[in-house]
Amino acid sequence: MSAQQTDLTSVKVSDDKTLVFSGSLTRHSVAKLWSQRKSWSVGSETKVDLTDVEVIDTAGVAFLLEILKLIGDGKGPLTCIGASEQLKQIARVSGVESLLSLS
Repeated sequence: MSAQQTDLTSVKVSDDKTLVFSGSLTRHSVAKLWSQRKSWSVGSETKVDLTDVEVIDTAGVAFLLEILKLIGDGKGPLTCIGASEQLKQIARVSGVESLLSLS
């Protein structure tokens, strides 16, 4: 992945405190996104919208689990809207499906 693709990765917080991600959630992009977390207005009802995420890897799944810890007690589940088949497969293989509510 080129640096240019990584730069296309973004997050915004919608009015209902949904974290809306676009681009990729990979080892190349999650550190930059995580560094922005203090600007996120989140709470226990926060959801994650992954509809515009094109690529996700195991680092991206770990990132979602860190968001789960950030917004609550870490027990889950974190509601993930627009989860790709790729994410569902990684979550299944990693044994974290119960922590991520994937739709």
